[in-house]
Amino acid sequence: MAIKNETLKLGEEIDDLLVGLLEIIWEHVSMAHVSSETISFSITEHYLIEFLGKRKTASMSELSRLFHVVPTTMTSIIDRLMRKGYLNRTQSKEDRRVVLVHLSEKGKDYYHRHREESVQLLSNFLSGLPDNGKKFYKSLRELNQNLIHLRKDHK
Repeated sequence: MAIKNETLKLGEEIDDLLVGLLEIIWEHVSMAHVSSETISFSITEHYLIEFLGKRKTASMSELSRLFHVVPTTMTSIIDRLMRKGYLNRTQSKEDRRVVLVHLSEKGKDYYHRHREESVQLLSNFLSGLPDNGKKFYKSLRELNQNLIHLRKDHK
C-alpha cells in the first residue's frame, strides 16, 4: 500500500509539473515575435505550423485526425493561416481528391525563427540545472521511449 501511495503522490507531482510546463509553453507560443512584428496564433495554429515545419507536408484528412478535429474545423484553421500567408494548399499529383498542406515561405521563416527562440529558451533553462541538464535530458529520452507504449495502450 505504501508503494501505491508513493506512486500516486509522484503521479500528482508530475501532473502539477506538466501543467506548469504547459502554461509556460502556451504563453511562449501564443505570442511569437518574428522580427519586430508580434504574431498571435492559437495553440492549434502554432502546433500545426510546428508539425508542418518538421513534416513538410500533410493531407487535410491526416491533419484532422492528428489534431482531433472534424474536417470542416481543420479547413477553417487552414484557411485562416492561408489568409495570413503562412500556408499553401495543393492537390496531390497521385490522387486529385487529396488536398496537401505545406508551409509557405513566410510560414517556413516563422517556423525557423520560432524554433530558434524555443531552443534558446530551453538552453537558458538547462544552463540553470546543476549538470547543464544532462541528467534531465537522459530522463526525458527514457520518458519519450515509454510514451510509445503509453500511446499504444490508449488506442
